Amino acid sequence: MDRIVDEIVLFGLGLPLLLLAPAAPAAVAAPLLALIATGALELLDRGEGGAQRQAPASAASPVRAARFIRVARPAIAAAYLIAALAAPALAAFVPLLAYAAVAQNLGPLRFLWPAALLGAAVSGSGALAAAALLLGALACLAARRTTKVQTERASLRQWRDAVQEDRLALAERTRDLAERQDLEVSCAVLAERARIAREIHDNVGHLLTRSVLQMEALAVTHEDDPALAKELAAVGATLHEALGTVRASVHDLHDEAFDPQTTLAELIGEFPGIAGTLAFEAESLPRPVALAVVAIVREALANARTHGRATSVAVSLLEFPGFYQLAIEDNGRAANLVGEGGLGLASMEERATALGGTFSFGPLPPPRAGSRVFATFPKTQEVRP
Repeated sequence: MDRIVDEIVLFGLGLPLLLLAPAAPAAVAAPLLALIATGALELLDRGEGGAQRQAPASAASPVRAARFIRVARPAIAAAYLIAALAAPALAAFVPLLAYAAVAQNLGPLRFLWPAALLGAAVSGSGALAAAALLLGALACLAARRTTKVQTERASLRQWRDAVQEDRLALAERTRDLAERQDLEVSCAVLAERARIAREIHDNVGHLLTRSVLQMEALAVTHEDDPALAKELAAVGATLHEALGTVRASVHDLHDEAFDPQTTLAELIGEFPGIAGTLAFEAESLPRPVALAVVAIVREALANARTHGRATSVAVSLLEFPGFYQLAIEDNGRAANLVGEGGLGLASMEERATALGGTFSFGPLPPPRAGSRVFATFPKTQEVRP
């Protein structure tokens, strides 16, 4: 846009210079010829830049077009300058062509444009030649200044884009780190809950169980003392209630400590020689479904390693509006496990159908090699969280 403004200003300054030219038909055509030449140079310059940005390097047609433009631009400028030698009136707009030659880097024409003013000087229009020479020098300075400004703006835009890309990449890495940190904290909390549940079960639970047995033994020993037996029965009931409360608390802690995604990831890593991937996209997985999924995945991995000799497996658990979908694909031999005993397949199918779901096993469609376990679990009222 800066170049267009500069060229409009130079064109406007060239119009008064026509008054210094001798009267001739060329004086009438000079503005039109200058506009045509300058417009053609600008269009070709923009066309060359667009071809270089958009066309692939291997495309033949854009390469030929770029070569043609590189030859046509200096040819147009040179044709106008040569015409100015023969028609002194055209010298009024030589500064405009000098600006284009410098701005578009048209080679030797950046320095040879003053020669086009010799025609005006020889024909007696020395004032026109001198004014055009001065205006042309100013035009060259303006072209260099505008080119420098445009280069700095392009560099600034590139720097701004690079900073924006770095900022977005940093924000993405920050989100990934925050998610990983949240996951690690969640895993640590779940592991601590599981540890507390084990401690309560192994220590407090066993002590209360032993106390209940001792109290029952004392009650049997003192059956002949009704008052004492009544007191012992009351203490025994309290111990039974405490034991039930502890067991309920242990089960609650264990349920909260069970994370199906973490469990599946750990389960995949427990099978040496199998490179596994996990795609877990289920936000609200009911505990019965989670337990069935873990059991099916464990059995499928065992079958893939033992019977299929698989080296890689992909496990995916997806949640849909009406059901959960489990798919386990491996690259092993799709053995007829039913014919080989099939207890594992039968167990997996029973776990899926017990929750109202479906189960299937078979080879992957050609040309892929391997086997696939597929199960669905409906979001029925019984298994909703």
